[in-house]
Amino acid sequence: MKITAWKTSRVGEKYFYTMQIDKIEGIREENRLKKLFSKWKLQAEGYNPKDKTSTLIFFRAFGSDDEWIDWARQVPYPLVEVGKSGKEKPYKLGLNYINSPRRRGEND
Repeated sequence: MKITAWKTSRVGEKYFYTMQIDKIEGIREENRLKKLFSKWKLQAEGYNPKDKTSTLIFFRAFGSDDEWIDWARQVPYPLVEVGKSGKEKPYKLGLNYINSPRRRGEND
């Protein structure tokens, strides 16, 4: 499974983010993700019959970029944020942040 997120716009004090989840295998995993991201608005979904995987696209507003990063660091899946240039942002999110050796050292 691959989760990619990007900031779509800013309106006043709101920052809008879109998150695309690709290569979801099976209905159970899809339902688990829909439950986990229940505060997000499901914007689109698709199915690839060749490899029998699904894609979900969610949309949500945050009060600030810091609020987004705090939320994204708690996602129990690998997550990458992409900037306007199409390149990955340098900070760790999701499982990459949770499993970071520096972070684990802080909790010992």
